[in-house]
Amino acid sequence: HNNSQSKVQPLFSKTLKYSTNIQPILDKHCIECPGLEAIEAGLDLRTLKSILNGGESGPPIIKNKPNESLLLELIEDQIMPPEGAPLRKKQIKRLRSWISSGASA
Repeated sequence: HNNSQSKVQPLFSKTLKYSTNIQPILDKHCIECPGLEAIEAGLDLRTLKSILNGGESGPPIIKNKPNESLLLELIEDQIMPPEGAPLRKKQIKRLRSWISSGASA
């Protein structure tokens, strides 16, 4: 039986969640590096709420708009994290997909 409606598999078949898919990446690469300097500038990457609220430069991510998300741009350009190893391509794709799908909790 030939199904005329073929389904395209998304990059990630399940919904990406901040707590399980994104927070571990940020905790490992982004929490310790900026530290108090970033918090003093109003940017706090420790919780989803603080990420969505943003800092002095505005929110670091824009839901559903990865190309307008400053955090993703800084990560892809390897400006962030400023110290240590850059994020792996797989981690960046996961972050981009999460933002694209609405940055759910």
